[in-house]
Amino acid sequence: MMNNELNLFMFITNIAIAVLIGALLPILPVLTRKSFLFGVKIPLEQSGSPEAKKLKKNYIITCLTGTAVIFALIIAQFIIIPDLTLLSVLYFPLLFVAVQMAGFIPNWKKALKLKEEKEWTVTESVFAETKSSHSRGNLSDLPWFWYIASLIIIFITVVIALVKYPELPDKIPTHFDINMQPDAWSDKNLFNLMLMPLINFATLALMWFVGFIFVKAKLQIDPQNPELSFAQHRIYRRRMGHSCGILALGMVAGMGYIGLMSIFPDLFMPFWLMLSIFLIPCIPVIVVPVISGQGGCKIKPKSISIDKNPNPSIINKTTGRGDDKYWLLGMFYCNPDDPAVMVEDRFGSNIGFNYSRLPEKIVAALGLLALVAMYVGFTVLFCSL
Repeated sequence: MMNNELNLFMFITNIAIAVLIGALLPILPVLTRKSFLFGVKIPLEQSGSPEAKKLKKNYIITCLTGTAVIFALIIAQFIIIPDLTLLSVLYFPLLFVAVQMAGFIPNWKKALKLKEEKEWTVTESVFAETKSSHSRGNLSDLPWFWYIASLIIIFITVVIALVKYPELPDKIPTHFDINMQPDAWSDKNLFNLMLMPLINFATLALMWFVGFIFVKAKLQIDPQNPELSFAQHRIYRRRMGHSCGILALGMVAGMGYIGLMSIFPDLFMPFWLMLSIFLIPCIPVIVVPVISGQGGCKIKPKSISIDKNPNPSIINKTTGRGDDKYWLLGMFYCNPDDPAVMVEDRFGSNIGFNYSRLPEKIVAALGLLALVAMYVGFTVLFCSL
């Protein structure tokens, strides 16, 4: 019975993930700056041309079709082999990557051909770098409240664990089922007791690093209206900073509670409430990019201001980021002459590396290896159950 409940829960989770990603993929062209057409730099006035609209329509149709196919596969898998549902939650989201590539790459090729046929020309100096964008942000710009509150939660859980340690039984619960009841126990020792706080601290460090990246990434300013663009970036950074901070606090609070359950097994919370602690803080991270657009391009600031003492020698600096030849498949930036480590992507609202630099290549390779290792580990663990 428990397996049936778990499978049903995983199936609902699978559907929820598919709905979220399936709804997000088709609107990515809307979030992207109007001067980018599937990774190709085009004149702003051509963003609403019939040809550009046709490419976006083709992309939307591909994404919706692919999403429908994935939904059918999720339902078929649950009906035919329900015991694989837990594993399918891990792998079905990867199919959306294939769907996005199937929608993006053909339209990127068509956009390049369209630009050539229409003889659309754009200035290479797409970004005007003001003094602030050159020097990046300061750590004081981080919303420290969220991270300090998270650190306090971790500290409190550690103190409680150490104080209660002598009173704990020889076996302590270390795993809980869908009803939040203990179903696995381990020997009482400091490592098992401190494992969750350590994971919690690592999670907080990771979330802080994500916020750090948003602060330190160079601003990419539109030279046609640098004052407006700078104001939009400033608001966007602030919104994303708070979103990452809220997510960090939610994850730390949820895992902190799970850690306390090893000490107080009777500390009961319904599973749906536990799940909401993790999921609700994810909402700002999703909503902010959608309502703000790429780099805040959809934001309408109430007041517009730029640096009081901008460095004139840096404004309108040509970085090469506007040249399509430096963008592999319209997605991956490779320019050895650009000192920037991280740049704004040309599709959606993400930040990416300058992959021509060795440190970024190493980081990307390590990230890919870590992802593969995680999938292999979870797959082996599932097969052993």
